[in-house]
Amino acid sequence: MLLLTGATGYFGAALCAAIKDRGIPVRLAGRSAPAEVGVDWMHYDMAAPHDPSEDLFAGVSCVIHSAGLAHRRAREADYQCVNVDGTSRLAAAAAAAGVAHFIYLSSLNVVPADAGTPDAEAQAYRAPQELYTASKWRAEQGLQQVFDASDSALTVVRPGLIYDETLTANLRLVDLVMRCWPALLPAIGRRSMVARPDLVELIISCAQGSSGAPVGRTTLAAIDGECYDAEKISRALSARTKLGVTPQWLCKLGGRLLDWREGNVAGTTWRGLSSNHWCGTPPEIEGWQARLTLASCCARKTLGSC
Repeated sequence: MLLLTGATGYFGAALCAAIKDRGIPVRLAGRSAPAEVGVDWMHYDMAAPHDPSEDLFAGVSCVIHSAGLAHRRAREADYQCVNVDGTSRLAAAAAAAGVAHFIYLSSLNVVPADAGTPDAEAQAYRAPQELYTASKWRAEQGLQQVFDASDSALTVVRPGLIYDETLTANLRLVDLVMRCWPALLPAIGRRSMVARPDLVELIISCAQGSSGAPVGRTTLAAIDGECYDAEKISRALSARTKLGVTPQWLCKLGGRLLDWREGNVAGTTWRGLSSNHWCGTPPEIEGWQARLTLASCCARKTLGSC
């Protein structure tokens, strides 16, 4: 049986649905019971200071940990409590209960833009400045300590920015802006990305022993192989572009207006568009290969099948 945390999140919900569709036994763990009747669910609060109950792991062979504090306005103490300490407690309890495999959904942002490879252990990289990413970086190191001292296996999956037919976060913002301003963004920034359906396939492959730690790879960079700048993203998201490429000065001005509207610090939107993240040729992952790119996913969305 699998144990899944974060089943109500953007990625976790898609993973949960795929697991159920395949008839794989799964137990959900979270703060609120699911609305669906007959689901194997147990209460678990990552922010609670006590260890999880042993009953949580009864019959469980693999934990998939995708829960965590993800929004960018939390305090550093909250990230530490949930993403670092809560993750370490869950992992230590799973290892003590004899769970064979622990899969952790991290972030590719823990890898510096100038790193030579995206799948080294976290301690090989300098500490990230952004609070959410720094919490993932610390959580990875805590997990390594837990599982280095146990017989359980650890797989850390670092996805790039996740996309799908339903957009979220900055991709949703870009899409909304382009509905009002049908022009391409300038070729600024760079980042790696991955389609949610492909990431789902990778996590299930890891859980079934075809990828990750069971085949000798503890850390996986889950990306589709493309290097995206803002122009490439905007070109993929919209076929309605009629105004050419938006000048950078106008993007900065528009970004400040969005920051004011959303209550963000001035320059937040521009930094999100123009920042550089790790972008390169991904190491091969045994048992998995990305099928989609943002452009192909959006093309399929038009046909109703992304």
